[in-house]
Amino acid sequence: MVLFTQYSISVRWSYLRGFAESIVPLDGAPPEKVEALLRYFRHHPPRLKTDPNKWREKPEAPEVLRHEESLRTCGSSAVAFVLLASSLGIPARSLLLLNERGVVQHVAAEVWLDERWVVVDPAFGMAMKDKGGRWQSKEELKNPESLRSATRNIPYPYTFDRTAYINWRKLPLVGERIGRWLRRHGLEERLGRPLWLDSPDLAHFYFWLGLSCLSGGLFLRQYIRRREKGA
Repeated sequence: MVLFTQYSISVRWSYLRGFAESIVPLDGAPPEKVEALLRYFRHHPPRLKTDPNKWREKPEAPEVLRHEESLRTCGSSAVAFVLLASSLGIPARSLLLLNERGVVQHVAAEVWLDERWVVVDPAFGMAMKDKGGRWQSKEELKNPESLRSATRNIPYPYTFDRTAYINWRKLPLVGERIGRWLRRHGLEERLGRPLWLDSPDLAHFYFWLGLSCLSGGLFLRQYIRRREKGA
């Protein structure tokens, strides 16, 4: 199962890298590649219309790129962008924008450029920059004037006052407390958003790898005990 999952991941990443390389300038700097990816999300060619009854809640990135509705949905477009950027060697992660009650309102993304995390919004195909063209971080976008400048004065209905990397509300009973504790101590920022959260294939791989390691460890332990008894 581990080998099959690894093969599946390899096939999908090859597809994503080939897809991304068909969009970006291959000899371009990382900022140019990010701009090219956002341009695709902003002006992508017509895509398939999706039957809502057949659409999975967490589709893989190749499926997202083939369907119109998914590219217009903030969560799935952010996932697709993160995986495309990552396939090009550009660190990226999803960024959750929360309301005052901690509910996810929108999903944007961060990319690592010029030795810092800066914000992009794949759903809008937008790079968050100030008037001088400097990429903006989520901390800078907490300033209303910076946000208005970065969004080019379009009616952007979200703020960066409260952000997170993991939707802890999905973890019953203790999730929100864990999230608040991590944010209070600055740990969630350091951990960021693990890539496997945005890729079911990677999640399956780590699950089966962990299960295989656990099973192998238990088997080895029993084998050693039997050898010791036999000695």
